[in-house]
Amino acid sequence: MITISNLKKETDLDIIAEEYANYYANSVLGEKWTKEKAIELFKYFYRQNKDLFFVAYDKDQPVGVVTSVLKPWWDGNHLEDGEIFVVKKYQRQGIASQLMKALCVCAHDKYNATTLEAHTYEDENGFPLNWYKRLGFKTMDDLKIISGDIEEVIKKL
Repeated sequence: MITISNLKKETDLDIIAEEYANYYANSVLGEKWTKEKAIELFKYFYRQNKDLFFVAYDKDQPVGVVTSVLKPWWDGNHLEDGEIFVVKKYQRQGIASQLMKALCVCAHDKYNATTLEAHTYEDENGFPLNWYKRLGFKTMDDLKIISGDIEEVIKKL
């Protein structure tokens, strides 16, 4: 039985980070994650706000995570820069939906969050973008995600 809770023990980050690194190192994104870098990522989020860091557990084994940071904005607090991940063999069982609900309910009820903004991708099957669309997310054509190499930016400045 899957349960959703805040992080039980920090060593659970090691387990989920290894799964995260293995999954994304072999994804269509071509990102070269290592376990160490994934641990850094999760610790960054955990330090930001422990209340907004949820883990899915199968018994005591972590099998998924969702987290985000809270940013004050003109129309209320926004959840920004988040991550959601479910171990591959546990995907398509509703765990991501349970994680997302825990995050959104906590952010709304405790911090009066009004909006969740994120960037995502889609593989050849439209996943995970289509999942987000089913939840009511919309793509925002007037906003663009940008990325710049810091050394190149400095040179041009």
